[in-house]
Amino acid sequence: MNNILVRKVEETEIDWVNSKYKEVNFKLSDYNNEYIVVVEINGKKAGLGRLLSIDENNLELGGIYVFDKYRGIGVADKIVSFLCGANIDKKSVIWCLPFEKLKDFYKKFGFTINNSLPPKEILRKLEWCNSPENYSEKVLLLSKII
Repeated sequence: MNNILVRKVEETEIDWVNSKYKEVNFKLSDYNNEYIVVVEINGKKAGLGRLLSIDENNLELGGIYVFDKYRGIGVADKIVSFLCGANIDKKSVIWCLPFEKLKDFYKKFGFTINNSLPPKEILRKLEWCNSPENYSEKVLLLSKII
């Protein structure tokens, strides 16, 4: 039986977090403006994710990264579920910029395509993600009202 733990990352772990994000060309984390979690299975780190505070009403869910060895066993579900429930600052909207192939995954957590205008920071990141020099896969704009 697997012992699965989702926990908040300690500030001393930020260099490790950013080394993992560099591996997949994700934006680096800023510990002071993010709520970052790691999933551990039997004491081994299996994946991570984060909530970024955008403004008084908006958060961004991102950086969901499951390490190869742990794919297909629900680690991403644990991360997204935990972070969607965290909402530590009592915001009203969580934005998400997943690869298009992950649309159905995020749909099960209540994320939908949003046609309203997102915060400028989210728009800038969407443009960055969809530029060919950053990712070859299309990135979508999803949101969840909380």
